[in-house]
Amino acid sequence: MDPNKIKNASEGIAPMGITTINETVLSNQPESRYECPVCLNWLRDPVITTCGHKFCKSCITSWLQNSGHCPIDNINLSMKVDIFPDNYTKREIQEQRMSCPFAAKGCSIKVTPLDLDTHIAVCEFNQPEASSQSVRVPCSFQAVGCKETFDSQEDMNNHLHNDIQNHMSFLMNAYSKIQIDSDISNASIDAKEQEAMSLWEAPDKNGDQSTSAPLSNTSALIRALYERVVVLEQRNREQDIVIANMSKQLSAFAVAKMKQNNDMLLRYCMGNYVWKIDNFKARLDAMLKDHFKMLYSPGFYTSPNGYRFCVRLNISTQNPLCFALHVHLMKTEYDNCLEWPFNGRITFAMINQYDPEMTQRDTMMSNSSLIAFKKPTTEICVRGFGYTEYAVVSDVVRNGFVKDDTLIIKVNIRCV
Repeated sequence: MDPNKIKNASEGIAPMGITTINETVLSNQPESRYECPVCLNWLRDPVITTCGHKFCKSCITSWLQNSGHCPIDNINLSMKVDIFPDNYTKREIQEQRMSCPFAAKGCSIKVTPLDLDTHIAVCEFNQPEASSQSVRVPCSFQAVGCKETFDSQEDMNNHLHNDIQNHMSFLMNAYSKIQIDSDISNASIDAKEQEAMSLWEAPDKNGDQSTSAPLSNTSALIRALYERVVVLEQRNREQDIVIANMSKQLSAFAVAKMKQNNDMLLRYCMGNYVWKIDNFKARLDAMLKDHFKMLYSPGFYTSPNGYRFCVRLNISTQNPLCFALHVHLMKTEYDNCLEWPFNGRITFAMINQYDPEMTQRDTMMSNSSLIAFKKPTTEICVRGFGYTEYAVVSDVVRNGFVKDDTLIIKVNIRCV
């Protein structure tokens, strides 16, 4: 690769049928009253038990096949006589309407929570924005031993519904020391406390003996104390479920916070954006196998309320031995306040991370007669502007441009 070689920039159109290698992580958090305590997701085909708890029908069926008792309060349950369809809750969930996550991009469709994932997959406003970093979502059962992580909430939902058996095993192992007799599980907590206190009273702090009568039935005392321990274990189990839900919510909050920070950096970078493409080898292999696969950078701004651009890197359709590198204009809420077509200077710099003097730099000026610089009519302008043969693929891989499996491309866009 010759860093000083002069290349001519031209307008280029992204081929039809492109797919992006990075995907957006979305979350769909149900309210607690609509959440299944087993899979921690929206109640699907909800049922209610005689002890007053709600579950997905498939979740409680699998649970009872392994344990035979309620996962919340350990009361023995039978699928035939203790489980009933909860049509009221089902109607409530079906009446819920959630806006599409891409409403800000123009989608006005509202669907039920259970249909949201299906809609997202086919939403016409679900335009991919590749990110230089991906955040993997841990399984909701991580606290009890599941080590799986996922790229998206949809992947985790599929895992929760397809791997119920293993999750049941994790929960059973976590509480394997709790042994509860069927004849004592139906008694109330207050009754157990009262019975235990009536059987035995601890001596006071001054060392004086208790004024109550000596206990004559040792087995009754042991039984009462044992039942009290069971009650405390049940409370701990409920707390574990609450902690698991809080961990899930904190994880979603962390993802949202990271996205908010990234959005701020992109809006205030003043047209000077550094695109770090991590996991580069795997991405390159995917593009070499399918030349319609492309990498898009996040959209960045020339000023907080200015023009918005993204960068596209892909295998050249004219020469499969080379990379193509283009910029694309993107829609913003301030387009009506901007001057069109865009006029400015665009500079690319592919950073050589071992020898800075070998960094490849190229500058091009916008052309007001091209569609690529006119006001965008779609989320991302189909036509880009740049180089169809920017760099030889083998030179980029061998000559120090990739370090720690990361390629860095610096873009500077200035209005004139």
